[in-house]
Amino acid sequence: MKSSRTEMHPHSGFFFDRHRSIHTMRVGVGLLLLFLFVLPAHAAEQEPAEPYVGKVLFTGNRAVSDEELSQVIMTTRERSFLGLGLFGKQRKPFSGEEFTKDLLLLKKLYTYKGYFFADIDTLLQRKKGGQRIDIDFRITENQPTTIDSLAYQGLGTIAPELRKRFFWEQKLHKGDIFSVEGLIDERDRALAFFREEGFAFFNEDSLKITVDTTGTRAGITYMLSLPRQLHYGTVTAVVHNPLKRRSSGPPVTTFQDSTRITIPERVNISPVLISSAISFRPGELTRRSREERTLQNLGTTNIFSSIYIKEDSVKADKLYSTVHLEPAPKHQLEPKLLVDNRYGSLFIGGALSYENRNLFGGAEQLRTTAEYGSQTGSSNNLLDNLTSDQYDKVTPYELRLKNTLLLPVLRNPGNFYSVTAEYAKTELPVLLSNRYALLRASYSAKKGPSSQLNFDFFDIELVEKDSLRGFKQLFTTDLAENIGIDPTDTDDLNAGLDSLLDTHINQTFRLRFNTSNRQRVPARGTVRTVDILLEHAGALPWLIDEYIDTSGKEGFTDNDPQIFGTTYSQYVKADTRITLIRQLSAKEQLAGKLDVGWMAPWGKAEATPEERRFYAGGSNSMRGWLFNTLGPGSSESDAASNFGADIKLEMALEYRLKFFRLFGQESGVTFFTDIGNIWNRNGAYALSFNSLTRDFAWDYGLGLRIGSPIGPFRFDFAWKLHDPVLDNPWVISSGGPGNVTFNFGIGEAF
Repeated sequence: MKSSRTEMHPHSGFFFDRHRSIHTMRVGVGLLLLFLFVLPAHAAEQEPAEPYVGKVLFTGNRAVSDEELSQVIMTTRERSFLGLGLFGKQRKPFSGEEFTKDLLLLKKLYTYKGYFFADIDTLLQRKKGGQRIDIDFRITENQPTTIDSLAYQGLGTIAPELRKRFFWEQKLHKGDIFSVEGLIDERDRALAFFREEGFAFFNEDSLKITVDTTGTRAGITYMLSLPRQLHYGTVTAVVHNPLKRRSSGPPVTTFQDSTRITIPERVNISPVLISSAISFRPGELTRRSREERTLQNLGTTNIFSSIYIKEDSVKADKLYSTVHLEPAPKHQLEPKLLVDNRYGSLFIGGALSYENRNLFGGAEQLRTTAEYGSQTGSSNNLLDNLTSDQYDKVTPYELRLKNTLLLPVLRNPGNFYSVTAEYAKTELPVLLSNRYALLRASYSAKKGPSSQLNFDFFDIELVEKDSLRGFKQLFTTDLAENIGIDPTDTDDLNAGLDSLLDTHINQTFRLRFNTSNRQRVPARGTVRTVDILLEHAGALPWLIDEYIDTSGKEGFTDNDPQIFGTTYSQYVKADTRITLIRQLSAKEQLAGKLDVGWMAPWGKAEATPEERRFYAGGSNSMRGWLFNTLGPGSSESDAASNFGADIKLEMALEYRLKFFRLFGQESGVTFFTDIGNIWNRNGAYALSFNSLTRDFAWDYGLGLRIGSPIGPFRFDFAWKLHDPVLDNPWVISSGGPGNVTFNFGIGEAF
């Protein structure tokens, strides 16, 4: 190994002369102060600075990336956002001792990769008067060592079919480049393979590796000492007495599906729940995957605080094991704080939830939640086109009561039914008061280890809207033209008002599928999450309208969707979200999302219900705009934005950096940009190629993330890049402090 270095020479010091004047006391005092405070500070600034690390380059490397080499060495510049020196020290002192160790570390890395004859030279260049040192690691990789022989010993006792499958899945082959990581990967594969095939006690001590190297050739031998192949014996599950409660009698032992289950007398847990979750049975070949699946199944019940499997004994090639279960507390109270700025000002509230985790003994979960939030003051941000005497001040608030009962399918772990009843009342800054009552029944099916399919087979919602004083005027000035109504036509205007304020029913079939690779992705991999929603509303009311309630009703025509004098909605809807999160390092993430949504009326309906439409703007959407104040298209009315649109296209990109801890929680900053909007299906603000390229909104910003046990507190400051409302939409030059939009929330935006 060769290395070339340059000697370090400190700068010469500076000397100063003092000129003393004795003419007056004032001059003397002034010069004394100058000497005590100014001159020493100046001298300190001019003292020779310690040389710091400048650029760090790698040349000649092909087998190992620059990123991997940078992660090994200590002589690097401090990381900073885009290399600008932001949120990190730009200058790191040069250490000759660290530099010497780095050469050894790089050599070890190449040896680990099989490049035993790699040569590493260095070139150090001084710049800025010797204060900055640029480093170039010049690497000559030379020819790597390859595997010329590969042997496995100790496989003579296993079945030929099993041996064939073992070799079919092997990761090392003759001719591959020898590397330590390759040896470890093949060792781990062998361990996992035989543990899955009944060799439960096959471990690292049962496998030895010998390597013979000659020049650029390596011979590898894996010596395996396989234990006996085992089948499961009697399977026992023991539920322990929580908190050592007193019992009036001995534990109750039952046999369920060939599983012996012991439960304390006063603990109400169904034996079927436990036996269905256990994925291995007596007589089956021992498999590590069955035990892992058992732990997952029991964990999803949410009623145990501790779950572990103990291997008790081996008799006659049978493994006897016990599943130990510690029940979690049955009752739980959970308070929550709700804080954001959805309508521009501080919106604060709270929620209190009660949960019974095991209502009837089969892990049934009953959850009751009461939630209330209110803006701290009245809001008139959306009423610019009205004078103060035309409306009463509105203080937006939300009240929500919700009850959910979850019923697991005992014979099919991970699947469950749920029933939800919900009531909500809201007062909005657009001079509307809304009431919702909902009843929903759903079935959720687990589709693989990280996918879920939910089907709302019964969903009916009653929606009532009341207008506050001034709403008719707001509808005339801000909303009518947006939905194709001539504000000067009194009849059309009144008809539009009646339609918007109608009490109506939303009967919906809903299918939602979500999947993620979060559990399988490596540490530096990309987490992908896909969420797809499909809705169809109005099918059952339409059947009643057509075949049961066929008589006419006052105020309705045959072309109006109504049953028993109440309007019902008819629409179809599709909504998809894709998120990607790439872990760049232990402290850095790059995240992106894509939202695409579309909906349209069908049958007798001419419009979609306002409460089911898409909205844009706010802490989880386009952060350059406040909550629900963007769109549709180039509409200038924030009030119109609060009634949503039928099409949504939105993308976002975030760079997340954690670089400090606060109250023991990881915290940092996020740089982000959002682009997108919502559009109508037709009319002046409909989606077309021209409106897509003309009416998109674009922002960028900086966010502060303060970690907490319930998720990071988000403080986002965003500036608009492209505002479709303006005649000249590009507003990059106006991105000063006064044009910032602030959004606050809890948890990451996506």
